[in-house]
Amino acid sequence: MLVALSMLAPSSCVKMDKTLGEDFIPPNQQLQVKLRDATGFFTMETVSLDSMSTSSFGTALLGRMNDPRMGKTTAGFVVQLLPATYSHTFEAGVTGFDSVYLILGFPSTYGSDQTPMDVDVYELNTDISVDSAYYGAPSVVERISKPTNLAPDIDSVTAASASVRIRLANEENLFGRLFHTTSADSFLTYFKGLYVKVPDGTGGSIKSVSVVNTSNEYATSALVAYYHYPYTYTDDNGNEVTRDSVESFSFHSFNTTPRFNVFKHENNHLKGGATADTLYMQGLAGVATKMTINRDSVEAWTGTGSGKKRYAISRAELTLPVADESDYAALNLYSTQLQCITEASSRSSGKYTAIWDMYATDGSFNSAFDGALNRSLMQYSINITRYFNGVVNGSMSPLIIIPYSYTSDARSVLIANSGSKKPQLKLTYVEIKTD
Repeated sequence: MLVALSMLAPSSCVKMDKTLGEDFIPPNQQLQVKLRDATGFFTMETVSLDSMSTSSFGTALLGRMNDPRMGKTTAGFVVQLLPATYSHTFEAGVTGFDSVYLILGFPSTYGSDQTPMDVDVYELNTDISVDSAYYGAPSVVERISKPTNLAPDIDSVTAASASVRIRLANEENLFGRLFHTTSADSFLTYFKGLYVKVPDGTGGSIKSVSVVNTSNEYATSALVAYYHYPYTYTDDNGNEVTRDSVESFSFHSFNTTPRFNVFKHENNHLKGGATADTLYMQGLAGVATKMTINRDSVEAWTGTGSGKKRYAISRAELTLPVADESDYAALNLYSTQLQCITEASSRSSGKYTAIWDMYATDGSFNSAFDGALNRSLMQYSINITRYFNGVVNGSMSPLIIIPYSYTSDARSVLIANSGSKKPQLKLTYVEIKTD
């Protein structure tokens, strides 16, 4: 028994080797995962974006609304229209035009103010491009010239409106150009599209507009031209009678045609800038939070020139604490997800594109890619790894953050920006040494 104990005693002092071959790897080549609080690398402020592309579902926005937190916003949209068919057969002996109407269908309304709002309709004089990027500033409308308003006298729109029929003026000239329908290219030479808005004023609501003709089951919008042609028939007495009949021809927006929401804001809080205690975002996408990276801070960390360090950043996580953490009624109005966009260097100034980190490989948005509101922590968590890697490699474009439901919701989001409740950036990285 004593022998057995003496044999076991040495084994109790043996240390397990946990290095897994570290002795064979030079210390300067071993990877050490590090964490860094990079909150001091950036500043944030509330900014105004004047125009954004609509969603693939074709939702546009029209109207004006006074929000107690976000201030006054006026929304309109630019839309390109194409003929429903290029093979329309006109009846023999067309005698003339009757009228041209713009029909707008409203599937939902934000705000209950019944203040009447007139609708202005302008015809575009220059092309708008099919572009998946978002427009920021300058406005897409500022880049196109607008002739005389096509709808000077129409019925007013209210919060209770489900649809509106707008009779367009200058019909003879407009009607003549609408029927160059041999192809999309030839048609767009004569008719570029429309800019639809409400005039400035007080009170009102913002309505979503179904501009894409997807199904007759939903309220959709269209431009409809009515024309006359002679119709001959035999009456009950056997007499041949010719009467004037009316037929219609429709023009629609499709998934492949461009359309943009255009916003005007009168928000006093936008003047607060980076020192404001609260950062604002609006589901209408015209109000956003901008994150600007400080180049000197990044270069102080990475170094420059021959002294620049090599970092492999595996994750850059931006957290945004919400300002209404104790107001659950307000939180119910928050967008459940946020989206990040940045100016694309390959595009002209004023266009923005989405950050890839936010999307699955098939291009769809997935909450697993973050950006979602965590109600337990009362904050949004956003994966901006691809963006920050670009920053380290020299791209310094600001990051624009907006609610994900930017095209179809007027919800507002307030981000805390004071004291211990401020946006933070955490980096997980490895320093790669070559000597």
